[in-house]
This record gives sequence, C-alpha cells and structure tokens, in this order.
Amino acid sequence: MKRFEREGRVDGESITDEVVFACAERVVKLGAACGATVSTAESCTAGMVASEIASVSGASDVLRGGAVTYVNEIKERVLGVSHNTLERWSAVSHQTAREMALGSLQLFGSDAAVSVTGYAGPTGGTEEDPVGTVYFGCADARGCSTYRRSFSGDRAQVRRAAAWFALELLASSLQGVAESS
Repeated sequence: MKRFEREGRVDGESITDEVVFACAERVVKLGAACGATVSTAESCTAGMVASEIASVSGASDVLRGGAVTYVNEIKERVLGVSHNTLERWSAVSHQTAREMALGSLQLFGSDAAVSVTGYAGPTGGTEEDPVGTVYFGCADARGCSTYRRSFSGDRAQVRRAAAWFALELLASSLQGVAESS
C-alpha cells in the first residue's frame, strides 16, 4: 500500500466559500461520471467536507456518509483508529489521518475517503505542529496517502481551507478512479 507524506503552506484567507463549493461540485461531477462514491472522516472540520458535498445537487449518488470524530474515543470506536497510534503520534499526525481515512473507507464502503485532523486555533497546537496545522488522509483502492498542510488565518478560515483541501484530494482520487476504470 502506498503512503506519501506531503507538506505545504496555504494562505487560508484566500480560500472563499465559492472556491470550496466549486470544488465540491467537481467531486460530485467526477463521482457521478465514473459511478464512484466518497466518504469523510472529520475532526477539526466537524462535517464541513461532507456538508459541502451534500449541498451539491446529485450528491446522493456520490456521498455515502461522513463521520465527525472530534474526540479520540470516537476516532477509536467509530473509525478503528488504534489507541497506540493516538498515544504515540497524537490525534494530529500522518498516522492518525491515515487510519481515519482507511476507517472511513471501510465503515461506509466507499470508493474513496478523505480524513481531516488538525489544530484550527486559536488554542492548541505544538511547537512542531502549531495552530493552522492540518493532516489529511486520502484512501481508495490504490492505497492511502497522507498530507500535512499549514493554513494561515483565523479559526473559520483554517477550517474552510482544510475543507477545500480535503475536497481537492477527493477530486484527485476520483480522477484516478476514473482513469483506472
């Protein structure tokens, strides 16, 4: 199973509601075109990714479901994230994002799944992962990749930018699904 760790910084203030909605439309269009479904596992975005997809007409053909797993206990119980992973690496890590995405894929039986876990602020964060740091997992039949992004802006801007990036990952995954069918 492949695993890529990618990092980058994004200006969260530049991601508008219109940009997020356009990306959600692309996810629904791609999913419908190739007959693929998606699911989400969300912590710091608390359902924003699934909500954006659901706001698009035709989403019921693509969105299988979403799990808001804000606390570790629910990450473990609902998504099957290992207690050892959470203890060793924390909830905000490549490892947890990977297990969340794979758990969503299995829970919902979707063709692609995305996970989001991070520090939206204004409190929280660590020296290594300050406020604005968000980890993502994206899983499909080809494997699971993880990503680390740092978003600038206030809490709402970080969460919106994280939702946008998660949708971008789903769109890219669906493009890959379409190309491999």
